Amino acid sequence: MKSEPSRTCLGCREARPKSGLVRLIRVGSGVVVVDAAGRAAGRGAYVCPDTACVERALIRGRLAHAFRKPCVASQDLAAAVTTAGRRDPKNRRDAASVREADVMAARV
Repeated sequence: MKSEPSRTCLGCREARPKSGLVRLIRVGSGVVVVDAAGRAAGRGAYVCPDTACVERALIRGRLAHAFRKPCVASQDLAAAVTTAGRRDPKNRRDAASVREADVMAARV
């Protein structure tokens, strides 16, 4: 039986199962948004769906280090992470629509 892959949270630096974390991506404009579907191309960073972990990741500048490029968090990144953490991971279609809305909002 295969074990589930693990990823390290940017905020608390603990290795957790991938399904329990929320994936963040950096769009071309340098804005970091939630990749709720978990299928966007490119480098991703993971964070626990906990407000404290998101705040620690933002305060210490870990996003720029994880993406290896300068970046800026979207305005409602903490709320989007919390919302994405509550979603059912099997409901990918609904999560993909949320990701599109985040990307569109980031471009404005």
